[in-house]
Amino acid sequence: MKRLMKRLRKPQLLGVGVMTLLLGLVVSPTAQAAPAAAPAAAQCTGSWDGITYWAKSPAGRNGGGYARTYWNSSTKQNCVKFWSSPYDGLASHVTLSIFDESGDYSVDPPKEHPANYHYHAGPLYTWFDSRGQCISVGGSLVRGGVTYRLNTGPIRCG
Repeated sequence: MKRLMKRLRKPQLLGVGVMTLLLGLVVSPTAQAAPAAAPAAAQCTGSWDGITYWAKSPAGRNGGGYARTYWNSSTKQNCVKFWSSPYDGLASHVTLSIFDESGDYSVDPPKEHPANYHYHAGPLYTWFDSRGQCISVGGSLVRGGVTYRLNTGPIRCG
């Protein structure tokens, strides 16, 4: 390779560099144009309590989406995640919040950076050691023009 480099003059090297750059621009978008799967979802760590909390329609029916809560004994934190159901991206404005008894809370998407989620919201964690505290989970999503609301009331107490 060194021998080849010595034989090329500076204008030829510039041409090779420009050609490489152009090929990179042409090839890169094509390589990235593959159809995207559903976005990878970050997960809560810890143990699931085995309960699925369903969002309710205005008529009180389960549907639209569901949440699950987790306890991480290492970090002493609760975590919640809210999924659109089915996970098809047809839901919109998926929001999630978690509150603990001390008044601390987390919201996804954050109010200062609103987003229009279609698949899930979260994971959200309690801020500090939440041993012995109840949490409450809330959220909503819109599916087919219907707003489904999630409100667990106090859960995971103790």
